[in-house]
Amino acid sequence: MKLKTTIKTKPSLSVMLGPFVGLLEKPTESLLEQLEEEAQKNRCITHFVRRKPRFFFSGEVPQREIPFSQSQWESLMNQLKVELDEEELEVALAILHQLDHRGFFVGDEAQIAKEFGTSKEFVEDLREFIMTEVEPVGIASKNYEEFFCVQLRELYPKEPELCQKVLEFLKTGAGDQRVKDIATRLRLTPFEGEQSPYKVGSVDAILEKDQDGWLVLLMEDFIDFEVQEGEREEKERALRWKRLMDLRRKLLRGCINLVVERQEDFLLGVGPLKALELTEVAQKLGVSVSVISRLVSNKYVKTPTGIYPLRFFFQRRSKGGYSREQVLRAMKEILQKHGRLSDAKVAELLKEKGIELSRRTVCKYRRML
Repeated sequence: MKLKTTIKTKPSLSVMLGPFVGLLEKPTESLLEQLEEEAQKNRCITHFVRRKPRFFFSGEVPQREIPFSQSQWESLMNQLKVELDEEELEVALAILHQLDHRGFFVGDEAQIAKEFGTSKEFVEDLREFIMTEVEPVGIASKNYEEFFCVQLRELYPKEPELCQKVLEFLKTGAGDQRVKDIATRLRLTPFEGEQSPYKVGSVDAILEKDQDGWLVLLMEDFIDFEVQEGEREEKERALRWKRLMDLRRKLLRGCINLVVERQEDFLLGVGPLKALELTEVAQKLGVSVSVISRLVSNKYVKTPTGIYPLRFFFQRRSKGGYSREQVLRAMKEILQKHGRLSDAKVAELLKEKGIELSRRTVCKYRRML
């Protein structure tokens, strides 16, 4: 089954949405609470209607309460568990345990490498992965310079020279108006703001299938408002809310459609998760990886087989293009059929199935079974 996605977005979302770009990662329930507050005080937002379909309520799934607002630490853990395998996760946790209260890495990579019997380069690669791919972006940076550059690469991927210009401004105060404006958008520390307590809410999207195909329901589809003339500042805020909601709907639906297309067997309970990377989705939707990473954070989807974090459906590819779950299932079938085998023999039989893994990697996967 093919689900067509025709998403076209402007290249610079930071210009289009301004400070609102960070709201892409908000769970829908939390976002809508903020929008309701804005509608109450912004006279340019009119005819605000928030319908409440009962099938989105957490009461529909009382056995699986969903935490929408998570602490910063728990949010990091949830992301890493989805993105990393067992060995990588252990090292990543060691890195996280050496963050200070601001979210900067203050540990010793060589010491971590020694403790886990791996290379310093492996630890550094994982730290850079956490820094660039995990929300909040910049977590585990070593210093302000590295942290500011990570943010600038995310906001302005086609302008690498901005990093040096902004750093020069922050150090000396010298810079043109645009550089100064850009500097005001930067966060000062990876961990910012108050930690939110847990609360039970509703799912962000629902997937159902009948004989005609898949039905994708988004909570945001049940929100309407109009923007009328008024004071310039209020109207600009109202228009940015409008752009934000329209963009979230388009990107979230496009993202979920791609998930359904790739993971249909899993969603129906008849197959494993297949490889699907954030970079692939970003390319198809015409936005940056950081935008997709924000979008799939803190979102939950109700499916025919249960409720899952949206990030759960993204699996990195092995060298052969298979997801970790596909590899584990193939390995399990081999061991059940042939009994006790050496890692080298398992690697040989996997190769016959088109899955090429080293003996060491086979050993790592075997420990996960």
